[in-house]
Amino acid sequence: MHKWNLKPSILAVCVGVLFVVLATWTASISSMFLPGKSSPKMWPDLVDFVLRRNGAGGQVPLLRDYPSLVLGVTIGVSICLVYSLYRNASVLHSAMKSAGCIKYSEAGRVALTAAVDEVNAKLRKRGKYSWLVLGLAFGFTLTVNLLLKKTLFNFLEPGGLYDDWWASLHPFRVGGLVWLLIGTLGIYMVYAEAVLGLTYVRFLQKCKGDYQFKANMINPDGLYGWSKLRQIISNMEAGVVCTLLSAWAMSFFVQPSLGSPVTVAVLVLFAGVVLYVFIQVTLNFRRQVRTDRNDQRAEIGRKLQEAAREDSVPSSLRMLVAYQQLELVSQIPATPIRQRWLVAGALSILGPLSAIVVQLVKYFTP
Repeated sequence: MHKWNLKPSILAVCVGVLFVVLATWTASISSMFLPGKSSPKMWPDLVDFVLRRNGAGGQVPLLRDYPSLVLGVTIGVSICLVYSLYRNASVLHSAMKSAGCIKYSEAGRVALTAAVDEVNAKLRKRGKYSWLVLGLAFGFTLTVNLLLKKTLFNFLEPGGLYDDWWASLHPFRVGGLVWLLIGTLGIYMVYAEAVLGLTYVRFLQKCKGDYQFKANMINPDGLYGWSKLRQIISNMEAGVVCTLLSAWAMSFFVQPSLGSPVTVAVLVLFAGVVLYVFIQVTLNFRRQVRTDRNDQRAEIGRKLQEAAREDSVPSSLRMLVAYQQLELVSQIPATPIRQRWLVAGALSILGPLSAIVVQLVKYFTP
């Protein structure tokens, strides 16, 4: 059977182009692509959306539907991230083993192999229900759309703007079908990421006594043998940002259709699962690397003590080598991501997180 081997960047571009073409075409044939001359200016209008405050009513063409535009971007990026995450996760342990970055006993090797086989079996089993999940996601998105009839963007205009929305289904506009497609794919991407992330976290917790991540002090790939793990952690960090942005944008549709309590539950579920997986994987890795680093220092200390008992040229050379190894071990970082990227990712979370907080405050205040 032929296997697709698309690069994630190519996949992201293809999906992005498809979304742009479909959304632009369907909005254009309904004359709902560009804002009209009487529409408010973009930046003040965007601030009204972010702060959910009273603003101008009128039509909501595609280029004025800021939440849907955000969803289109984040879901397109998420498809790339999830695809890349599955590809990298499938070879993570074999790649780190070949780089000398996994340590285990013979009993641990047997237990680890059995655990990996169990994880693969679980993922295959859940994969059989993918069409059911897609159907449920489509049903949820369709329900949300239809329930927006009198409530869509009602902070801008009492009674909502659904009838003048580019993605309405009643009255029917073709753009509504594209909106359903984007929403369905978005929910499915969250499901796929959550399944892999939670399964892997359980795997780490179950096997924490069977093996240990370690660093290759020779640094064969510029990141101590952790290049594959760095890709996964980076994808997860970007996934947190995309999920928060998607949750913020999605709340504009879920809250007026299903109410504030349901929206809060959805926001917490979406953001909570992704944050939980990212934090658990990162902390697990930091703990194992710290343990390995301490073990290596202890071993080097024993070598130094043994060499110090002798007064010879070979012992002096052994001491010199041990000190060089100690220096290399001291340079091993605690995380597979360079510090500046970790800080940049943390800062990028503040924007969507602040927007979500504003949303929650607006839900429960007059």
